[in-house]
Amino acid sequence: MNTATPEREFSAWWHPQTLATDRLWRCTIGPLSVFLRRRESEWSLAWEQADDLTESTLCTSEPAGEPPEHLVPSRYVFDRSPEAFRLKPRLLDRPLVVKTRQPVQIPAKQKTTFFISSPVSVAVLLLTPESPREPELLLEALPSLRLSDTWFGPDTRNGELCYAARTEARHSRDELPLRPHRAVTPVTIENRSNQWLTIDRLSIPLPCLAVYGSDRGALWTDPISLQHTDDNPLANLVVGPAPEGLERLSPAQEMAQTQGLVRAFTRIFSD
Repeated sequence: MNTATPEREFSAWWHPQTLATDRLWRCTIGPLSVFLRRRESEWSLAWEQADDLTESTLCTSEPAGEPPEHLVPSRYVFDRSPEAFRLKPRLLDRPLVVKTRQPVQIPAKQKTTFFISSPVSVAVLLLTPESPREPELLLEALPSLRLSDTWFGPDTRNGELCYAARTEARHSRDELPLRPHRAVTPVTIENRSNQWLTIDRLSIPLPCLAVYGSDRGALWTDPISLQHTDDNPLANLVVGPAPEGLERLSPAQEMAQTQGLVRAFTRIFSD
């Protein structure tokens, strides 16, 4: 993937930060706001989500007074509280189902690439360098956006439980608004068959992908390729190669299925 194309710039919100005792810090990542307070032997965490219908592009990290009164913080106690924290993006723990703007027809022996964004979860970590086995202590993994559930497969016995996305598959990278709480996945569809291929929705195997950050604050994942042939009704899934020039922020949560065959993709190939 060529990342030389100019991107909208955000602050890279995943870098470590220190917090003095008795201070409150607020981080806003798209619709998610995180409030962290450090005391001598305690950290507290509160958070809330705004409505994503505005396609929020907020990305701030700054001192704050008090969190909203309706939020009830979680408390984490220590002999002596760690001095630094880090927020880190993670991909969702299930595949994400997205629709194309309209059914897409791919001629025989042709291919096309879609760009699809998915909301990340935000891991809240305390940095504990004195503990070599666990230098990052996870407090919570917060969803930046709540998604509904959907089933993806040919019937109720074959398929898998996924998340349903409001976003659409975009054919051009320039059409996709970059937002600080979403990671972009390039998806290449190769029609190696001798017939036209119709696609109206896709299931993106997010647990099989790593997430990366650019120095402009944008998030990307491993690219994936789906290959369709006449003698195989399944989609052969190829992950990678990893994008160049980006920092890997979180690894894949699981490996792609044996031999790269992901049976849930059967439904994207219309008759």
